[in-house]
Amino acid sequence: MDNHSLYFNPNQNNETKPIHEPPKVFEKKAKFIMTKKDLVFTFIFVLLGFIISNFVIFNGLNLGFTVAFILLFLAATVYLFDSKVKVSLFSYLCGALSIAGSVTFALYDDLMMNAIMLFLVLALFTVYTCGLSATFRHRQGSFKMLVDVVGGVLISPFANSGDIALSYSKSFKKSKGIKNVIIGFAVSIPVLLIVIPLLKSSDAAFDGLVEHLLESLGEYIFQLLAALLISPVLVLYFVNKAKRLDVEKGAKASASFKGIFQPSATGTFLSVISVTYLVYLFSQLAYFFSAFSGILPQGYTFSASEYARRGFFEMFAICVINMIIITLCCLLTKKHKGKIQLPIKLLSLFILLFTTLILITAIAKMKLNIETYALSKNRLMVSVFMLMMIVVIVFYIIHLFAPKVSYMQPIIIICSAMFIALSYSNVDYQIAKYNVNAYTSGKIDTIDVDNLSNMSNGAVPYLIELADNDNHLISKQAKTAVLSKIEENFDVHFNTEDKTYFPIVECADNHDFRIYNKSKVDARKELDAFYNTLDKEQKANLITQFSFDEGGYFYDEEKDEYTTYSGEYEYYYVYDDKDDKYEYSGLREVTEDYYEEY
Repeated sequence: MDNHSLYFNPNQNNETKPIHEPPKVFEKKAKFIMTKKDLVFTFIFVLLGFIISNFVIFNGLNLGFTVAFILLFLAATVYLFDSKVKVSLFSYLCGALSIAGSVTFALYDDLMMNAIMLFLVLALFTVYTCGLSATFRHRQGSFKMLVDVVGGVLISPFANSGDIALSYSKSFKKSKGIKNVIIGFAVSIPVLLIVIPLLKSSDAAFDGLVEHLLESLGEYIFQLLAALLISPVLVLYFVNKAKRLDVEKGAKASASFKGIFQPSATGTFLSVISVTYLVYLFSQLAYFFSAFSGILPQGYTFSASEYARRGFFEMFAICVINMIIITLCCLLTKKHKGKIQLPIKLLSLFILLFTTLILITAIAKMKLNIETYALSKNRLMVSVFMLMMIVVIVFYIIHLFAPKVSYMQPIIIICSAMFIALSYSNVDYQIAKYNVNAYTSGKIDTIDVDNLSNMSNGAVPYLIELADNDNHLISKQAKTAVLSKIEENFDVHFNTEDKTYFPIVECADNHDFRIYNKSKVDARKELDAFYNTLDKEQKANLITQFSFDEGGYFYDEEKDEYTTYSGEYEYYYVYDDKDDKYEYSGLREVTEDYYEEY
C-alpha cells in the first residue's frame, strides 16, 4: 500500500472545494408590499404637499387653507377607508368638526382665533384619521387615546420611516412603469432647454409668460423647498396609518399602570387640601353675614369694581391646579382590584365640586368685570375656557363613579363644538359691537379705541361708527384707527410731508381665491365707502390729523414753529438763531377742548 494514501486522498473527479465558504448575504425583506393604490396616493400626497405650500404657506390662512384642507381630507378618507373597519361615530364627528372649523379661515382674519383654530382643526383631523385607520391602541373613551394621537403624529411615522422607504425601494425596482417615467422625464429636460428659447423667440405671449415665471423663480424655489419638506411628512403619516405600523397585529394595549402611592398617602394629601378649601368657604360668609364681618381687613369697603377686579386670575389658576391634582392622584394611586377606593373618590368629588363653585364665582366676577370695564378678547376667551372646564369636571365626576363610561369623547366633541361656534361668531366684530353699544348707551364711561384698532378687520364697522362720535377725542382716535386700517388693507401711506397728496383708495377685483377672506373683503368695502365720501378738505384734515397722531410734524409759518405729537402732549420746537436750529420750547396737554378747535 502506498503510504501517501494514508494522508492524502485527492478527489477522484479532480474537483477542488474551497476550505472556507463565503458567508451568505441575506437581503432584508420589506415588512409590507406597496400596492398600486399606495403608489397612486403617494403621488397624490406629494401633489398635496405642493398645494399646501402654495395655498397656505405662501398665501396665508384664507380660503386657500380651506380648499387645501378639504382636498387633504378627501384624499385621506379615500385612501384610509376600509369597509372591514368599524369606524366609531366619535371619529366621524371629529372629521365633520374639522371640516366645519376649516371654513372659518375663509370667513375671518382674526390672527389669535385662527392660530387656535389651526391647532384644533389639525387635532380633530388626526383623531379622525386614527379612527378611520383603526390605529387606536387604547379605548377611545379614555384620556390614553391622546397618547395614541400624539404618538401617531410625532413618533410612529418617523420610527417606521426605514421600513416605509424599503417598501418603496422594492416597489420601484419591480415596477418598470415608474422607471420608464423617470427615464422619459430625464430625457425631456435637454430637449426643453432647446425648444423653450425657440418658442420664446417665436411668440410674444409665450415670451411674456416665461419672463413672468423667471421673475417669480425665487418664490417658486422657496415654495418647492417647502413642498419638499411637507410631502414626505404626509406620505410617512398616511402610509403609517394605512399599513397600521404603529399597531402590531394582535398587539394589545399596554397594561394599565399600577400606581406608585398608597391610598392612605393620597387620602391624607387630599384631606389637607380639602380642609384648606373648607376654611376658604368659611371665610366667604363675611360677605353675606355681619356676624362674620370681622374676617375682612380693617377699613375694607365692598364695591362692585373691586370685587370684579380682585383675584379672578388667581381663582382660575386654582381651578387648573385642582384638575391637575385630581388627575395625578387618580393616576398614581395604587388601586384595589383595579378600582380607586371610595374615600379617595369622595375627597376628589369634594375638590371637583369646590372647583366648580370657584368657576361659577369666577364667571360671575368676569361678567361684572365686563359690565364695568367693557369686553376684551382675553376676557371673552377666559370665559369660554371656564365653561369648557365645567364640562370637563362634569364628565370627570361621572368617570370617577362609573369608570366604564366614556368621558373623553363627549369632552372633545362638546368643547370643540363650543370653540368652533365661538369662531363662527366673528369674535372681534362682536367685541367691538358690544363695547361701542355699551359706550354710546352710557353703560360704560370710556372706550378703549386703541384696543379696537388693534383688532382684526371685524372691528372696522364700529371704528367707522366711532369716527362720528360727539366726543371729539374719541372721534379723533377712531379716525386715526380707520386710516391705519386703510393703510393696512389698501397698501397706501398717508403720513407724508405733502399734505396735498390724497392716496387713491378703491376696491379692485381680486380673482385669486387663495387669498379670499370675507372679513377682509367686507372691511375694504366699508373703508372704501368711508374714505371716498369725504371731500378734499375733509380728507386733508383727516390726513393731517393722522400724520400728527402717528408722530408727524407741522410747521406754522406765522410763528416759525414746528409741532410734534406724542401720547397726550404736543411738543413745540422754535428756531434758535444763535445755534441755527430748532430747539424744544415746551409742551401742551392735548385735551378734548383742543380737538374741538380742529
